[in-house]
Amino acid sequence: MHTTRNLTDAHTWGLRFTDAESIDHVADALLEGFRGKPNQLPLVVTPNVDILVTLEDADSSIVDTVERAAVVLADGQPLVSFSHLAGDRLAAKLAGSDLTAVMWPQLALSNRSTFAVCARGHVGKILEEGHRNFSWMQAPMLPADAGSVIDAFAWDCIQQMWRMDEIPEFVFLGLGFPKDILVARSILEQWPDWAGEPPVILAVGASLEFIAGVKKRAPKVFQQLGIEFVHRILSEPRRMAHRYLVKDSRFLVILGRHVLS
Repeated sequence: MHTTRNLTDAHTWGLRFTDAESIDHVADALLEGFRGKPNQLPLVVTPNVDILVTLEDADSSIVDTVERAAVVLADGQPLVSFSHLAGDRLAAKLAGSDLTAVMWPQLALSNRSTFAVCARGHVGKILEEGHRNFSWMQAPMLPADAGSVIDAFAWDCIQQMWRMDEIPEFVFLGLGFPKDILVARSILEQWPDWAGEPPVILAVGASLEFIAGVKKRAPKVFQQLGIEFVHRILSEPRRMAHRYLVKDSRFLVILGRHVLS
């Protein structure tokens, strides 16, 4: 471990979450060099209700990667509000988008080597305008059930990182769950020992599109009330309505299971 700043764990929803009063505390720890405890992966994951539901039936490699991540942020108000019914009480919602919004300007201002994987090419082009020590790759269509395709793309990312003036300290993945997790795991598994420590990888989904300004986050009042999903349904009804109103209703079953256990 490379930091003097500690991050506290809380066990709830069957996972080990990072517990902090604010996202600034998490950002400071990462910027100071926090990489987790022994046997943990230098990885930041951000489970919300949808991810928690998806993990119920996810491949064991995905579940294992989430469980071994150094930083696991509760990126959904329901996970925080009902956390005491499923284990330890969480202090606050810690959104991946807020973490990216805090860290990115500091990385750019201090010119710290940073790499990103973007779902859309113009996002990378926008981000590189404000960060001189930055490189990125656009991801092709990556099937979540084709490990060889994921591995080949992850290896391309590693080679691109080696071509940078400095091997990046941080890698931001903006593909969404579970592809962010699969790409992160493959990068870490393929990282050769001779290259030194791998970068800290942040699986932050749409966060890169938010800071690039190509997609808008929910208004502050929606965020404060914990109903950002309403904004996403209104913004992308065809894609999001079924996810939040049908699929994620399974969260009630998960909650009931924890209450009765």
